[in-house]
Order: sequence, then structure tokens, then C-alpha cells
Amino acid sequence: MTVLIRTATRNDALHVAAIVDIAGHGIDLGSWLRDLDADHAVLSVARRAASADSNSAYHFSRAHLIELDGEVAGGLVGSLLTGDENEVLDPGSPIQPLVTLETRLPGYWSILAIAVYPEFRGKGLAQELLAHATGLAVTCGAKGLSLVVEDTNASAIALYGRMGYAMAETLPWIAYSGRSGPKNWMMMKKGLGPERSTS
Repeated sequence: MTVLIRTATRNDALHVAAIVDIAGHGIDLGSWLRDLDADHAVLSVARRAASADSNSAYHFSRAHLIELDGEVAGGLVGSLLTGDENEVLDPGSPIQPLVTLETRLPGYWSILAIAVYPEFRGKGLAQELLAHATGLAVTCGAKGLSLVVEDTNASAIALYGRMGYAMAETLPWIAYSGRSGPKNWMMMKKGLGPERSTS
């Protein structure tokens, strides 16, 4: 079994969109549907969302893909928070609490999306991606790492806990696209260096 983690390229935009969609349980699908163009191809819109605007939080240039025996098996999207992340959202938007938590900690490396395709789960690939994110955070001098998870995602919360993340803050989860279940978004963080003792 050969595992490789690599930086995504423009040709990987559909994989990046899929990772964002899986990690967000379809939360971005609403915006992709609103942005349908004349050919009504939602995958075209999703691909464009991951490749057109280099300032987008989910641009392919912020993504890292994990391959198992040469096949893309999942990935993550993230970057160092600078404090300049100012996405203007409708206060009633379902993603407003999510984005608030994702951008709450300037100086932290924020994992915006992390997912492994279902057929590759149970092979330790999520741990590999989290370890890779830690390396990226250390390289850029981040204070730590943060991520946001739904409070009902017990297996992910347990994994993040094993990898050194602790619950830091919650905000209410707002239903979207007919989905229900979670009550809160949970931000978890892990300190690096001197921050390690305060995480």
C-alpha cells in the first residue's frame, strides 16, 4: 500500500469540490445550484468554484490530496488565518456560524475541509491528512490548527481528540437543504509550540 500526499493542481478541481461537499455534508451544494449557468451543469459550477477565484477559501491551491496506490482517496483544504478573512454573509445564512468559527483564530492553520472517499475509509488516511496539516502549520509558523465539525459526527470528533484537538467553542447549527440533526458546530483546536499548553 503506497500513500502519497500532494498539493492539488487545477486538474484536481473536481476532487477538491468533492472533498468540500463530503466534508460539509452538502452545505455548498446550495450555492452551486444558485450559480448554475446556461448548461445547468452543477459539476461544472463546483469545478469553477474550486478553480476560478484564487482568493476563494476552497481554491485548489489550498488543497492537498491523498493518493492510495496512485488513486485519489481524499484530501484536505486549509490555510493560515491572517485575520483578513472577511466573507460577508447574510446573518440568517446556514453557513454564517460555520464561517465565523472557521475564521475565529488568526495565526492558526484552519482546516476548512477534510474528507476521505467512502471506499478508502478505515485505512488511516484521515490521520495521515491531519499529520500532514500539522506539518504545514509548523512550516508556516502557525500558533496551532483549528477545524469545525458537526456535534453529531462522533467518529470524527473522537479522531480529532486522539490527534490532540480539543473543543474550543460552539455556535448553533442552522438547518439547510432539508437536512436536520446536528445542534451545534464545534470548533476544535490544537496548539503548537507555546500554544500547545493552552489548547
